[in-house]
Amino acid sequence: MVDVGSNTIHLLVGEVDGGSVLPVTGEKVSARLGAGVEKTGRLDDARLTLATEAISLFIGIAAMNGAPSPEILATSAVRDAENGQELVERVREATGLEMRLISGEKEAALGFSGAVSAVRHEGKVFVVDLGGGSAQLILGEVSSGPKERVSLPLGTNRTTERFVEHDPPLDAELEALGEHVVRLLPGWDIGGARVVAVGGSARAILKVTRDRPTAERLWRLATEIRESPSGVLAREYGLAPERARVLPAAITTLATILEHYGKEDLTVARAGIREGTLLALAQGEEI
Repeated sequence: MVDVGSNTIHLLVGEVDGGSVLPVTGEKVSARLGAGVEKTGRLDDARLTLATEAISLFIGIAAMNGAPSPEILATSAVRDAENGQELVERVREATGLEMRLISGEKEAALGFSGAVSAVRHEGKVFVVDLGGGSAQLILGEVSSGPKERVSLPLGTNRTTERFVEHDPPLDAELEALGEHVVRLLPGWDIGGARVVAVGGSARAILKVTRDRPTAERLWRLATEIRESPSGVLAREYGLAPERARVLPAAITTLATILEHYGKEDLTVARAGIREGTLLALAQGEEI
C-alpha cells in the first residue's frame, strides 16, 4: 500500500502471516505535503507535483514486487486541504488508480490494528498515532479492537507551524503548545492501559536517546534538544532535516499526553497504518 502522509509518502509491500506483516519491500520520500496547510489551507503546487511523481514511482515498484494495484490512502494533509481532491485527480490521470482520502476514524482504526500487531501485549492499549497533520488517539483492547477513538489537529507539522517560530524553539513556545494539547485531549479514563506511540516522530525519539521513553525522560529530552538548531540535530542523529525541525513539538506533545493521563512511560511501535491496512486487506475488510 501507499501511505500519503503529511510529512512522508511511504510504500509498503508485505505478506501477512499469523496476524503479523512481513515486509517484502518498502520505500519512502519526504514530500512534506502538509507544509503550509495550517496557514494557507492549500497544498503547494510544487509538492503536488512531487507527490504525484513519487506515488507513480511507488506503484511501479509495487508491481515489480507482486502488488500491481496497491491501495493508495491519504490522511490529514490531503484530507484537510481545500485542493486535496486535485491530488486525487492527478494520481488517477498518472496511474489509473484511485487514491482514497480516509477519515480520521478509519485512520485511527488502521493505526490501532497495526500498532497492536507489533507489540507483545494483552489487554488494554492506548495508541497515540502522531502524524504530521493530525494525531489519532485510540483506546481499546488487543483482543476486541478500539473502544474510543478521536482525531485531533495535533500533528507535528501543524503544531510546529502554529506554535514554534524559532529554531531552536523558545521555552514559551513549547509551553504554549503543551497547554494547547491539554485543552484538546479527551477526558477518557485509560486506567491500566499500555501507551503505545506510532509514527515517524515517535520513532525518531529512539534515535536521539537510548533511554526508556518515560514522561520524565521526554521532558528532559525536550530541554536538551532546545539547545541545538534542527540542522545540528539532523546531522548528529541521522534525522531528515524536516523531521528534526518538528521533533521538539513531537516530544512535547507525547510528554504532555503521558503527564495528562498519569502514565509513566510509553512504548514506540514500529508499525502503524500501513501494517494495519495490509492486515485489513488480508482479512477481506473494506478500507
